[in-house]
Amino acid sequence: MQAACINKRAINCNKQTFKLLKKCARATAIASISISLVACGNGEVNPTTVNSGSNQAKVSSKELPSSGAVLASMEKVANWQVPRIDSLQYLDFKRGESLEAGRWVQGVFYISLTEIAQRSANPFYKKWISFKGNELNWQLGRHYFFGDDQLIGQTYIWHYLNQEKNEQILAPTKKAFNALISESPNTSLEFYDDADENGIFSCQRRWCWADALFMAPPTWFALTQATGDQRYADYAHKEVRATVDYLFDPEYDLLYRDSRFKQEKDQFGNQLFWARGSGWVFAGLARMMEYIPKDDPNRKFYEDLFKKMAAKLKSLQKKDGSWAMSLLAEEKMPQPETSGTGFFTYGIAWGINNGLLSEREYMPSLTKGWAVLNSAVHPSGKLGWVQQIGDSPDGVSYDDSQVYGVGAFILAGSEIYDYQKGQSK
Repeated sequence: MQAACINKRAINCNKQTFKLLKKCARATAIASISISLVACGNGEVNPTTVNSGSNQAKVSSKELPSSGAVLASMEKVANWQVPRIDSLQYLDFKRGESLEAGRWVQGVFYISLTEIAQRSANPFYKKWISFKGNELNWQLGRHYFFGDDQLIGQTYIWHYLNQEKNEQILAPTKKAFNALISESPNTSLEFYDDADENGIFSCQRRWCWADALFMAPPTWFALTQATGDQRYADYAHKEVRATVDYLFDPEYDLLYRDSRFKQEKDQFGNQLFWARGSGWVFAGLARMMEYIPKDDPNRKFYEDLFKKMAAKLKSLQKKDGSWAMSLLAEEKMPQPETSGTGFFTYGIAWGINNGLLSEREYMPSLTKGWAVLNSAVHPSGKLGWVQQIGDSPDGVSYDDSQVYGVGAFILAGSEIYDYQKGQSK
């Protein structure tokens, strides 16, 4: 078995191969199969994506690395994560939830791999996305109405638009969204302590928590783009506005994670705005606008909110380039945290690339953000300093990693890659 795992020339990236790789992950040290993973397609190892810990370009906090170096960083982190995705043995907290392949924890990683797939010459990423989609039978998560379970649909729609125009790929997502449009739940957005046996609160039939703005509406807007059916975008516009109206605080230009935090203070007495919660919103706005036409009369709402948040976030960035888990605490929380920082860095890069943010004003924030993110990458490719699953600030260490943090890192890299490619033209 071990010989089969590391015989890189013999591997073909098909379904049988992935079954073999799963067996290999159990039979040998997972690190020993990472070479096989990146070799898919042509039987050769890409030297820019393997063992790059010792020779990877240093990332200066004053300038961005080349597009090639950025892509190498993205692939290095992705290649550490892929062979561990079905075991996650490094996790001590909520491993079971993290292993649910069609749900939000892994969904963030899947959509980030679509960004690598669009930029990398290595065909493995496209093949892995296709394999996973077929393995999941293109189904959403367990609960059709739950925003977290709708995230994976973004990957399916990307595959449909870019790889395989097969209507069966979209069918489960359309069925779920059609049912929700017919139901049009009108529950309160107030977050009551009334979770059901699945851990879902009554208000979560709608988007009553900040995270949902990343998980759900981009999928709805993307489905309109894929099908031409405006009903999906109309539903998303209505629900996004309701969520923002309810959770946005104009005094701070930020959204609360949910209604429970409107009166919450952090340990330093500041109003509590959770970094990753705000990161979900900021990155989610960027992903929504990827699918909202520039001439859509609704688009100004998204652009204005995005720019307000960007200005506030720029003012709260710490000296090391990261953001505090409780945003207003700033330097009082010295540890870096890479999931929130990754989403903010992604959003800022996206804003510069799309003309919504001034390059002159925001480039210092972008370069510092990318530098601190890279400082959290272990020589092996593991991304550290990722806060574990939660809804508010908590402890974090260099050794803490999580799948959604890897997704945030790759998303940030994808936009920085595009910026650098543009500069080289």
